[in-house]
Amino acid sequence: MKVVGIGGGHGLATTLRAARLYASEVSAVVTVADDGGSSGRLTAELGIPAPGDIRNCLVALANDSTLAHIFQHRFSEGTLEGHPIGNLIIAALVKEMGDFAAGVQEAGRLLQAEGRVHPATTEVVTLSAIVEGGVVDGQVAVAQTDKRIRSVHLRPSTPAANREAVYAILGADQIVIGPGSLFTSMIATLLVPGIGQALRDTDAQRVLVVNSRQQPGETEGLDAVSHVRAFLGHVGQGSLDVALVQSPVLALDGVPLNPHAWRFPDVKLIEADVARSDGGHDPRALAEVLRSL
Repeated sequence: MKVVGIGGGHGLATTLRAARLYASEVSAVVTVADDGGSSGRLTAELGIPAPGDIRNCLVALANDSTLAHIFQHRFSEGTLEGHPIGNLIIAALVKEMGDFAAGVQEAGRLLQAEGRVHPATTEVVTLSAIVEGGVVDGQVAVAQTDKRIRSVHLRPSTPAANREAVYAILGADQIVIGPGSLFTSMIATLLVPGIGQALRDTDAQRVLVVNSRQQPGETEGLDAVSHVRAFLGHVGQGSLDVALVQSPVLALDGVPLNPHAWRFPDVKLIEADVARSDGGHDPRALAEVLRSL
């Protein structure tokens, strides 16, 4: 069974760890829109797409645990302060090989990754959002805005999709989107036109893992119905088969769900307890639900 995860950050890494428990082949299609921290600095200084989310996914698929640990080591002082070693290795491989996708695949080989990680595009892109009262530019700024996000878009608006990412989506049996930041990870990945089109065209089962917790700023106040509505509004109708929602709703900042407000006849609603005690998704619990689908 071929499973492809789509998104970015720690949420997608959790999905990849879950998929390894039941799938025979695992791949990831990852956003490169991050402009914060180490990733933002490397993009500005070297002109390469953001490597941070790529790094986290490679580590999630790694079999070399020692090297994976080193990849995640972050310098805490000097001119390299804030840079994880893995970001620097990926940047070096990209420069050596002259191609971002090829550099990422070589990093996967070094880590003995059990699966492949594909950037959604190999172009440098910027994420922007239309919010109440204006426009916010940059992934970090969008994630931290205190104004309701109406829509997000990329600049340039039509970056070329990474062909290997498209092939992975079209050849999958199951595609798992998220969990992760709704606008700045999941939707951002699918704003690359060829990636969004592949998701609409694939014969695979398409599952959206709705966040278990609201994110301050980005999705504060949004319920599960609003998450799905925003996803379909950006990616298009016919891009989703299943929505997996945490139940029971977590205390304090859980994403609420009113099943009676579900207005998506083509999207099956699955409620399941897949959260850890800290509110993140549990890979084993997530694997059980995804396997059952």
